[in-house]
Amino acid sequence: MLLRRTGAHAPRKRTWWLPVGAVILVAWIVIGVPLYVSPPTGQPQPADVLFVLGPPTARVEYAEKLMNAGLAPTIAVSMPLNSDGEIEGAYCEAKRPYRIICFHPEPFTTQGEARVLADMAEEYGWRSANILTSQFHVTRAKEIVGRCYEGAFRMIPYYEDMDPALWAFQYLYQTAAFVKAGLRPGC
Repeated sequence: MLLRRTGAHAPRKRTWWLPVGAVILVAWIVIGVPLYVSPPTGQPQPADVLFVLGPPTARVEYAEKLMNAGLAPTIAVSMPLNSDGEIEGAYCEAKRPYRIICFHPEPFTTQGEARVLADMAEEYGWRSANILTSQFHVTRAKEIVGRCYEGAFRMIPYYEDMDPALWAFQYLYQTAAFVKAGLRPGC
């Protein structure tokens, strides 16, 4: 005689991966707080240059405030290229009481920017830099810049107002970028 199980008497599928996945997700979020949300940084100090990682957003407005407070005699801003292959942005043409250097790194990545910082430091004799970027990018940028630039530097976070969906994207993006950076050591 064959017995047939139906309804509530059917065997339960093993879903052991659900609690494990939840623990991993919670751990990732918790570990990400000091990496992406609130990275450890110091206060901006006077330096030879305020180096703004791109693409420039509202960070440039914050950089202006720092420059007006006398943080550095020079600001260097990483800029994208327009459709004509030229650096875009009226900011580069502005007249200010400090020197403005706009540049486009090749590649247009954090590593490309770190290489430009090292080259400019050699060219202009910079021995110290304040590096401005979004708070979710500070930890990874610090690691990459430290591989290329031999001078003293301090990371300055720009705190962006983001909704949960954008935070989720940044957690994914920055984590993947950390893996990529780990696989490509050196400058």
